[in-house]
Amino acid sequence: MSKRSLIVYTAFVIGTLIGCALGLHVVSSQDPQNAVKADIASVRADPGKYADRLVQLTGKLDQCFGWECSLCPEAAITGSANAKQCLPLEFRPIMPGTGFGGAEKEGIFRFASVTLVAKFDPSCWQGSCLDRQVVLEDADVISVQRRRSSRDGLWLGSPTPLREAPAPVSTAILAEALKAGFPTAPEMKVFSVQGDQEMAVVCWTSVGTESWPNSLEGALDAKSTYDFYQCSPVRRVEDRWIVQVRQ
Repeated sequence: MSKRSLIVYTAFVIGTLIGCALGLHVVSSQDPQNAVKADIASVRADPGKYADRLVQLTGKLDQCFGWECSLCPEAAITGSANAKQCLPLEFRPIMPGTGFGGAEKEGIFRFASVTLVAKFDPSCWQGSCLDRQVVLEDADVISVQRRRSSRDGLWLGSPTPLREAPAPVSTAILAEALKAGFPTAPEMKVFSVQGDQEMAVVCWTSVGTESWPNSLEGALDAKSTYDFYQCSPVRRVEDRWIVQVRQ
């Protein structure tokens, strides 16, 4: 073995051992058996008791989109849910310290009722955070009790409503969607965006659905694993609708 090859091999072995050691450390620290079982109300009522501890909690995840992702009480419903009764979280990344995979986990678990384990850090409630007020760090879902579509899920804040587009608008947009490469066989629908006459959404499904989107966010950026449709935004430019195809 050449000197160069030996150096490369030695570096590889050392890196692998360090990676395994770090991986084993992360797994053991996130072991549900090491977590204190609690409920959301108790943690919010006495944050000092749970500070810097691993906690196991059950609740309902909200839209987990943009700057919002929280675990809320199971009874919380869109329109009346109070964010101050929830616990903002960030998911544990696939590779510790990188953030890689957090957004993918949001997409997998959004709107679901889950049991998770996370480190509770209330320092953001003391004004030390300038952006998201995350208090549950490195959250790991250990079980899922129920999944929901974006239509039936919990939204903190007000999503932008959609309504089925009138026939003339729908006909024009469907024609443009087919020109843009939308499939011809599946069922398709067009929705108008409340408050924006220059925008619409066109959706299709190849498996059939009883739950078309009822919000712009649910159609495009905050889909659930129970949303069996693909949607693209549409913009009106003068007298023509332009379909912005999304894969």
